[in-house]
Amino acid sequence: MGPDHKTVDFRQAIFDQAENLRSGSAAFRDAVAEVDLRALCEGTIVLGGIGASAHALIPAVLALRAAGRRAFAVSAAELREANAAQLGDAFVLVSQSGASAETVAALERIEGAPVVAISAHGDSPLARAAQAWLPLGPLPDTPVATLSYTATLQALGMLCGVLLGPSNIDSAWEQLPELAAALIERADPVVEELAGPFAAVRALDAIGSGPAAASAGETALLAREGLRLPASGIETREYLHGPLEAVGEGFGCVVFGRAREHGLAAALASFGAAVVLLTDEAPSNGVGVPVLELPRVPDLAAPVLQILPVQLLADHVARLRGIEIGQLRRQQDDTKVA
Repeated sequence: MGPDHKTVDFRQAIFDQAENLRSGSAAFRDAVAEVDLRALCEGTIVLGGIGASAHALIPAVLALRAAGRRAFAVSAAELREANAAQLGDAFVLVSQSGASAETVAALERIEGAPVVAISAHGDSPLARAAQAWLPLGPLPDTPVATLSYTATLQALGMLCGVLLGPSNIDSAWEQLPELAAALIERADPVVEELAGPFAAVRALDAIGSGPAAASAGETALLAREGLRLPASGIETREYLHGPLEAVGEGFGCVVFGRAREHGLAAALASFGAAVVLLTDEAPSNGVGVPVLELPRVPDLAAPVLQILPVQLLADHVARLRGIEIGQLRRQQDDTKVA
């Protein structure tokens, strides 16, 4: 992370989400009007990133496929392998800093293929080397991603809108900052009540399907980075085929979704886990676990809202566990380029 990350307060960043989304949307609209995206309009698109950026790829890939496009999310670590250029006709590489070593290194393997970079800064190594650059929100991020993750979801979602044509998602981006601000204010006291049981867990599972698989993955990463807690993020159907066998007392489970996830949340609680269900479809008969109801928005935008209560939960749990989110202990010297 760059030096600006050292002074950004995690909790303040959560409450700055609406401002960053609003500014990021405006910056994206201005930039995309000046960029040639014809290379992304046909053939196979490969989206690549690492860490939080990799989770953010999932909703966009699913939206492109649903519209009939061939699209795949590939870890930037895999794109460093030989013959990576053969995976697609055009590439979208995502890195908040624009300096993630694996994402920058992928450029060498896909040299000659059209590349669109999405990052916070147009003078980053990734942005300079790509054929085109699109921006994220302007506010500096925390070491454990808050603002950059939601800004990446938004930028990729808006890029899908450009490639696929007008739809109801376009108006959703205009409403999203207000929805985010209202959700944060409403969820904060609710989440504070949930923090006690989650502060006592020894491991955490996050589960979701479709675009919410991104939220499951990002929740687990946030728990590991921010709370120093063993955590896994798993797609719902994968989770049912074995991983839930370990769940019992001492586990925390964050579940995203509707009907099948409602039943899963109830089952996990019966196993002794601390559980919270985040859904935009309230259970008709209750599920016996705390439910945090989310605004209903198009699938591409939903993960932006899904992660906000989780960020608040991480903040409250960190305080109870005596952890300052942002003081990363295990920095490695080969994850960023100069």
